[in-house]
Amino acid sequence: MSRAVTRKAHRWRTVPPAFDRWHAVRSTLTFGLCLGAVTAVAGLHYGVFAAIGCYVDAYGTRDPYPRRGPVLGLLCAGFVVTFTAGSLVAGDVWAMTAVLAVVAGGATLFVHTLHLSGPGSYFVVLVSALAAFLPPVGLAETVTRAGCVAIGASVSWLSAMSGRLVRPYAPEERAVSSAFRSVAAFADTARRAAAVPPRGDSSAARRSACTAVHAAWAALEDARGRGTAPAPRRLALFDLMVRLEAVFDTLQNAAERGGDPVPATWAPWLRASAAAVRAGATPGSPLPPSGGSAPAPPNRAGGTPGAPPLSRPARAPRAPRLPPRRSLGAEMRHAVSSASPAPTVALRVALAVAVGTVLGWALPLLHPAWVAVGAAASLQGGPGRQPSQRVGSRFVGTVAGVAITVLVAQVHQPGTGATVAVATVVHGVSRGLPPSALLLRTLLNTPVALLLVDAVLPEPDLAPLAAYRLLDLTLGMCLGMAAALLVRGVPLRRVRAAVSVAVAATGSAVGERLRTGTFHAASAATAWQRTSDLWTMHASVPVEEIRATGTADRLWPSLLAIRRLLCWNLLRDASAPAPDESARVGDFLRALSGAARTDLPGSPGIGSALSRVPRTPRPAHEPELHRRLTALRSALEDAALPPPATEPPRETD
Repeated sequence: MSRAVTRKAHRWRTVPPAFDRWHAVRSTLTFGLCLGAVTAVAGLHYGVFAAIGCYVDAYGTRDPYPRRGPVLGLLCAGFVVTFTAGSLVAGDVWAMTAVLAVVAGGATLFVHTLHLSGPGSYFVVLVSALAAFLPPVGLAETVTRAGCVAIGASVSWLSAMSGRLVRPYAPEERAVSSAFRSVAAFADTARRAAAVPPRGDSSAARRSACTAVHAAWAALEDARGRGTAPAPRRLALFDLMVRLEAVFDTLQNAAERGGDPVPATWAPWLRASAAAVRAGATPGSPLPPSGGSAPAPPNRAGGTPGAPPLSRPARAPRAPRLPPRRSLGAEMRHAVSSASPAPTVALRVALAVAVGTVLGWALPLLHPAWVAVGAAASLQGGPGRQPSQRVGSRFVGTVAGVAITVLVAQVHQPGTGATVAVATVVHGVSRGLPPSALLLRTLLNTPVALLLVDAVLPEPDLAPLAAYRLLDLTLGMCLGMAAALLVRGVPLRRVRAAVSVAVAATGSAVGERLRTGTFHAASAATAWQRTSDLWTMHASVPVEEIRATGTADRLWPSLLAIRRLLCWNLLRDASAPAPDESARVGDFLRALSGAARTDLPGSPGIGSALSRVPRTPRPAHEPELHRRLTALRSALEDAALPPPATEPPRETD
């Protein structure tokens, strides 16, 4: 992959999932139950507040249940607290501005820190802003309304956790299954590329497979508890992922260095394994059949003549047991560290919401909360999309939703029953759409919001309300874009720090492997966490930029090279300790880490710093480690990986 050939992050993401019928059914039942029951008991006015609490169902759909439960519980509490805070400061513009800015910034940090799947802090800001812009009420009424929000949030939490009774490991199984399918696609692509001279390019399929494998590891990481023994099924999935890493590593070796083609039997086996995992079973064979000659197995990477074929399960690597995941406090400390993108993102959202709150109060608008909400909307949601793309999708969806609402309002003014029924069905359908369908989600959500607001206004009239909705939201989106221009993207110093920290942690893990000859769980876990943080940075940079800068593409070769070093550490057999080699490799990687702080990969600054780094060490009996160390240096210096079928450049003594 050369610097002349770059791809935007959203172009290589895996294919978005199809319509999620189960999620749609759950959301429809939950929303309908809360809105309908509270409306029947207390009236539509309070039913709308219960419906607001149901917006919790937009979050955590891909998170494993051990993590989904407590994190969604915190989010439910956040909905109630932020709604109450917004209601208490209603009528005081400066108190509203302060509260909504803190809510927006704090919620953004919370979502980024915990990597909670969903539309960012958007709905948290929505809940608080709607309460703040309502006419001021007494404490008793505030408590009643907050109680309705709590009802909706609690029922949504129960709905989100209901799948645990049927398939407690379904989220992890889906992630692992997706990883197997993506590696199968890479195996097919690599085999076709090897069959066409000159050797074809399989980098896009490799990137997609690496993304899916990382997502599976992240799901298993999220499912691990602290101080409790993992369930047997999760241990089996962990073992499967280690074996999949072995296969994936071998495929990457074959794609990089040429040699024997990938056996044709591997891709079908990987797909069959994916189907088995998705169905809750375990594949019968731990490694794919060779179907003839096969590349050297990864646990003998770069290995010796006569290495056993990969089809022999006796050589399958055993899954090491990593220590418990880092604590919530450690995650919060990382969120505000120099290697995290979250503080800049939170500052930008808070600034846009604060200005939107002041303008919404000062201008003669029918529903001014939509200005602050629109500002947050332009900076939240839409995975893999830049702010300008998110604004475009939301604007087009809002225009279409307003047009539909106005047309309907010309012939029909829905009553309470019709409002509840239509809002419930449309809400459920929108929740079943894939996360990438931002335009269609906005189109469906706009009429629902208008119907609910219209139902509680003293003088309902959908047509002018829809027009103001378009005006207010457009103003808010313009504010969001202005904030994105003022606080531009993720600072490069944070990008450099994330690369440096990941290289340093990898150096410690590899150094411990060489020093002791065996896998060192604590240092390896830290290295994987720092690499995961770098992955988060790599994904965050392009979606926070107004104009594409190519920074994420320059990070990708270094991220992949670091990951390849960690795979060597994970899959390598036990060997004799080599303290001298450990010291040389550790010093080399520390020097690379220091150079990474000077500038972005591929820039003249890091090239100058790397020119002062000693030559790449050549550990005795470890040619594969030398190759991967050289690849990391090359990735930092050139922001490129060695082309297929070639070795990294060898340095002279």
